[in-house]
Parts: sequence; structure tokens; C-alpha cells
Amino acid sequence: MSPFNTKEYPYLFLFFLFFIFAGCGEESNKENEIDRFTVQSATFSEGDSNTIAEIRVTLEGSLVSDVTVPFEFEERTASIGDDFNPTGGELTFSPDNLEASVPVEIVGDEHFEISESFTLRLTANGQPTNFTITINDNDEMAEILSDEDGFYTPEEYPSMSLKWSDEFNGDQLNTGEWTYELGNGCDQGICGWGNNELEDYTDSEENSSVENGMLTITARKEGGDYTSARIKTENKVEIQYGRIDVRAKLPKGQGIWPAIWMLGANIDQVGWPMSGEIDIMELVGHEPSIVHGTVHYDDDGYDSSSSMKGLSEGTYSDQFHVYTLVWEKDEIRWYVDNQWFKTFSTSDVNFYPFNAPFFFIMNVAVGGNWPGPPDQTTEFPQEMVVDYIRVFE
Repeated sequence: MSPFNTKEYPYLFLFFLFFIFAGCGEESNKENEIDRFTVQSATFSEGDSNTIAEIRVTLEGSLVSDVTVPFEFEERTASIGDDFNPTGGELTFSPDNLEASVPVEIVGDEHFEISESFTLRLTANGQPTNFTITINDNDEMAEILSDEDGFYTPEEYPSMSLKWSDEFNGDQLNTGEWTYELGNGCDQGICGWGNNELEDYTDSEENSSVENGMLTITARKEGGDYTSARIKTENKVEIQYGRIDVRAKLPKGQGIWPAIWMLGANIDQVGWPMSGEIDIMELVGHEPSIVHGTVHYDDDGYDSSSSMKGLSEGTYSDQFHVYTLVWEKDEIRWYVDNQWFKTFSTSDVNFYPFNAPFFFIMNVAVGGNWPGPPDQTTEFPQEMVVDYIRVFE
């Protein structure tokens, strides 16, 4: 058979050329397609000195030519200069390499602080994509301070700022931030406050007072009845994350139940325990040398998680101690006098309600399911004295 002869088949030859050039034109008309960006490393340890972190970015899509993507940083809870030093510029991706690295300097120190974050923003085709980059602190808490009255913590910390506090100065409770809860809970349909407690809560100065920079909540026996006080910051002060320090001296005795705790601010909408409850400190008076840190929640039904912190000698009523909650996104840690004793995180539960605003409650209950009722050994009155409550971020 003879080779193809263009003279004999001119139209077939022209069709063949059109097919080739049409195919080339289709290829040349292809555009870069960027579906999305992903970050493979979004959490870094702070360290004790400055380090350069490489944030690895992957472009998902298809490229036919090089693409440059500008990037920039933005503060969140992490501050420029104090926590990180940003860079700026462009990333280049090619058809053969869809990965690039963004450098950023992490500022190290030796101060305990909560984990912090900042934003990395990439912009492609006029559309920004934001990533949250987290700096995990790896420092230990400083040694607790002490004086003749007990333990205390400083009024400020390096690398943290005071978000809210009550030093209980003046001669009365600040009702702009606190509300008294009154009665025995029956008016809310939960007689005994849901725990079969025996006290009536009042706003009387006999049960709560502010003097000499201290709040005192006093449980009293009134004939065959009991009175005490319960205060909360609901709808006035709501907190989400931070370091919370509460310095307090606790009561003791059979049937005495002091608590410093928190409830989810959405409790009126979703109810308890769906709202979540964080108990910074609880003590049952027949075990005066042990405090408890607990969370209550709904995980397809009620559940809780609790740990305790005991003293090697003495009781928590002998002197002041500091009860600290370090509350971060996805994790909560409990401390007494800067000594850790419990951690709870998203890995412990399927439904985690603790990444939302909460409000504070402080009270001294009498009786109830956990401590049981007072007996002939219980001495009244019993006092919980609170020096301060501080929230740092």
C-alpha cells in the first residue's frame, strides 16, 4: 500500500490539520483551577526562645501554570510582638508542586499562659481563606505565693491581661454584677435546688456580707431551719475561656457544702445538663481536707467527670487557698495552689458543651444528696470567705 497522498485526498488532509490545531487550542484554553487550600500544621509549641515555624499549605485543584497567592497574618488572642512576629508576601504553586510553606516567628518565654491563636489569610481569585494557627504554652505554673493567712496569686501575670475581677471592696455586694438567688428552689420547680438541700437562700446581711475586701457567705441554723446565701452573675458577667483564680477559705462540718462553680449561659434555652456545668471547687464538710473539680454534661444522657485534691495536713478551712481553672478551647484544667489535679477535654466525650459562655455561682448549701444532713457534730454558723475572683486572658 502506498503512503498517504495529500494530492489525492486534499479535504481529508485539511480535516486532519483542523483536528490537531483544535486539540491544541483546547489545551491552551485550560485555566488554573483552585478548589481550596489546606494547612497540614496549625499548632505549634511556644518554647522558651523565639523559633521560626513553617506553616505547610497545600493547594487542592489543578494547575497548568504557576500561581502566586498572597498571604497575611491577623491577631486573634495572640498579639503581634508578644506572641508572634508575622511575615508577609506570596506563595508560589506550580503544576508540579502544589505545596508551599509560610514562615512565622513564634515568640518564646518562660511564663505560664493559656494557649493563644492568630489568623493566616490566603487570598486567591479575590477570595480570602482563613486558618486559625494555635500556639500551645509549654511552661509550668510559678510557685504559689503565701503569707500568714495562706496562699495567694498575683494581681497580674506576664503575657496575660485581666479581663474581669471582683476584689469585694466596699461594704456591699456589687449587684450590677451579681444577683441573689432566693428561697429553696420550689418557685423554680426544683425544691431543694435539685439536690434535696435543706437551706433557704436569703439576701440578708446575716447570710452574706462584704467587709475588709472579703465576701463572706454564712450558713446558719435558725431553730430547726437553715439559711445561707447563693449569688450568681447570670446575664451580667459571662466568661468564655481564660485563667480563673478564686482565693477562698472554706467552711467544714457534716452536711456543709460550699461550691464555686459555673453554668452555661444558655441554660434557660437548653436546660441542665445540656448547658454544661463546671465546678471550679466543691467540698463536702465531713471531708474538710479534700476539694473536688467536676464537669456535668449531657452525652446522650447525663454524665459527669470528677477528680479530687487532698491536703497532706490540715483542712481547707484552716487558711486561704487558691482554686484555679485554666479554660481553653476544647480543654479545661483544674489547679489548687498552682498544683494541677484534673484535665477534661473534647477527647473525653462525644458532646462537649464547654466552648461557650458561662456565668459564675457561689454558695454554701446545707444538706443535700451528696453531703447528707447536718448532725449533732455540725457547728453553726459556718462561713465561706472569698478574697477575690479574677479572670485573665
